[in-house]
Amino acid sequence: MYTYIKVFSIIILISIISFSIHPAYAAETSGTISVVSFDGLGYMDAQRYMNKGIMRNLQEFQQEAAYATNFITVMPSLTAPSHAAMATGAGPANTGIVSNEFHNPRKKVKDDQSGFSQTLGVTPIWKEAKDQGKVTATVAFPDSNPDNSSAATYAVYSGGTLAESKLHNLKFSTVEDERVHQLDAGSIGVEVAVITLDIKDYPTQQLFLLRTDEKEPKLYISTNPKEIGGELLVNDWNAIKLDLPPFDSAGFYVKLKGDIANKDELQLFQGTVMAGIYRGPDNFAEQIESKFGFYPAADELGAFTAGTITREEYEQAGERFTKYVTDVSLYIKDTYQPDLLFYYYPIVDNELHQFLLREPEQPGYILETVQEKEKYVSWAFRQADQAIGRIKNNLNTDDHLLLISDHGLEPIHTRLSPNEELEKAGLLVKDKHGTIDSSKTKAYAEASGTIAHVYVNLKGRETKGIVEPSEFQQVKQEIVSVFTNRTVFTPLSQDPRKVAHPVLQWLTGNGVTSYKPYPYPKVTLFSTYNSKEVTPYEKIWTDDDEEYSSIINGNSGDVFLSAAPGFLMGKEAKIAAEPAQELGSHGGNPERPRLRPILYASGPDISPGELSGRITMTDIAPSLYELLGLQAPDFVEGQPIWNTK
Repeated sequence: MYTYIKVFSIIILISIISFSIHPAYAAETSGTISVVSFDGLGYMDAQRYMNKGIMRNLQEFQQEAAYATNFITVMPSLTAPSHAAMATGAGPANTGIVSNEFHNPRKKVKDDQSGFSQTLGVTPIWKEAKDQGKVTATVAFPDSNPDNSSAATYAVYSGGTLAESKLHNLKFSTVEDERVHQLDAGSIGVEVAVITLDIKDYPTQQLFLLRTDEKEPKLYISTNPKEIGGELLVNDWNAIKLDLPPFDSAGFYVKLKGDIANKDELQLFQGTVMAGIYRGPDNFAEQIESKFGFYPAADELGAFTAGTITREEYEQAGERFTKYVTDVSLYIKDTYQPDLLFYYYPIVDNELHQFLLREPEQPGYILETVQEKEKYVSWAFRQADQAIGRIKNNLNTDDHLLLISDHGLEPIHTRLSPNEELEKAGLLVKDKHGTIDSSKTKAYAEASGTIAHVYVNLKGRETKGIVEPSEFQQVKQEIVSVFTNRTVFTPLSQDPRKVAHPVLQWLTGNGVTSYKPYPYPKVTLFSTYNSKEVTPYEKIWTDDDEEYSSIINGNSGDVFLSAAPGFLMGKEAKIAAEPAQELGSHGGNPERPRLRPILYASGPDISPGELSGRITMTDIAPSLYELLGLQAPDFVEGQPIWNTK
């Protein structure tokens, strides 16, 4: 008996040691459950672009998958709250992610906080499953920062923007040092241009561009003043890697602008400088960095809108990030074989926010502009579909795949400013520089998308709060009254051809003679209004309203505002209502058809076909717990979509 116990103990000990010295791989016989989120890819748009032949891979996947036709996200229908609900099975009241940006009540007025950087109030499934013995991974997924307490086994995440993009004029001067000898230039002249990089929270960095002065000049680029570096590709992007501890990766892309033979007109476009966080057992970070380089910028929208890069170059930057996410995610899936893998694409959301021009009420709604913006948007959906094709082709027979989004987007014509309304009512005060004066301000709105949280500057709760607790209810009611029945003028009528002017004209009543109408496909939402006034603030909630209970948290406002379709809450808008620059947005009532997300799912435990019953975003996590064979935590609010037992 003693011998048997001794041998058995040795076997257990050997097993434990063997497991501890190997990477955290899942069992070889189990497949991977992949949850792939396409930000902003709404159900209506998915149908639209499948019908147009742009999303053929999604259409093919739909034929073999389960697909939801009654799927809604949480309120507010914003990226951070929706992904938090997706990852936890809990709504904003429990996750604490009540908006993309919100005010921290324990700080001074106007001190806001990102919903993407805060630790979730409840545990996400990638951490819970890891704690229950599963191997999990996240790539670029919102709310998955591994430096927070709820990290997956393997994680790839943005370390943030370290420097914005910039177009640099190149000024060359003669150089006579060891670099000339390294180039073996002989009698050929060598010149250098120095570019300064202002990196956030780091000492100034510099780039050195060497130019050989010959019949066919060449350029070399380096971050070291004593080295020639690598040859600069003239008609292509060049990756520049930086060493910026503690980040696991940092870098950016550059591209030469101008004729290399004409040095006086040469410019260098320096892309957004990004940091990356790679976390995992053993040498995971080194493997990701060596195979895929630094974490790239998701887009170069600022440079494109400023005209410093072309549309083609802008698209190349977006395609680069999409490829990076796909490459890294599929590598992790194939190499580390996680039980659960989350990854994320922002490309559709980025384009729709800027270029969703589909309604006559929107600024610039003329045929040429509509067609141009539609090309931009179609490109983004095509990129998403190409990623879906690669993901679909990588599936094994025992894999499960959920293609999902967080919300859709609606066309926007007018930007509102809740803070301007509060200022007019005397509840918000600015100093002579236009900065909010917290010593005199009673209320402040933190806007994001089409919603806003309004916070009372309450003494004892806010830093430098001025509103006495005895005045709290009165101030709150004053805020409600500011936005109740608030209207803006509009000459919208039942005939869309009469309202097809840009928003500035219908706000001011000015006519226009150069307007070229677009052939309208349908009567728009706003054609149902008979009145010449529209109420832009659709929902005004306080903690007295039952509907607000799903959002109320220590981070939520004392008053919650939700805009009517077509209206955006402007964070820094200068007037109470003005033409929108952002043409697409979201955040409001998730029941609205255009805001509804997609859900397609396949795998051995999922029967294909339509899922017509109501599914909410909080049902995703419990469904994953079911597929993993794990017990869902008590805080999970949703129900499994599939029963595998």
